[in-house]
Amino acid sequence: MSNLRKDLEEMVDVALWEWLSPHAARARVILVGANLDLIDVGVALTEDNSQLVQSWIEDGWLRHPSAEELSAWNADQSREFTSLVIPPFVLARLKA
Repeated sequence: MSNLRKDLEEMVDVALWEWLSPHAARARVILVGANLDLIDVGVALTEDNSQLVQSWIEDGWLRHPSAEELSAWNADQSREFTSLVIPPFVLARLKA
């Protein structure tokens, strides 16, 4: 396993929406679809694999939160997300 993957795995954590909302206000939160591995996305962003990232965006597996999601999560700031910081972005997936 590459050092990058290992380093990113160690950085995955749980974040409350309260902590993520300031980043979302600056369009820095990227939601990761359930079919993608957070670490794979982190590696692709870190290695600037724009072709792969673009294909995930086009397929709808990477996206910014919708206005409806933002409104709901702002009303319940205790919602939990699995997250990974890949500056300047925060990758996030709503915990089930």
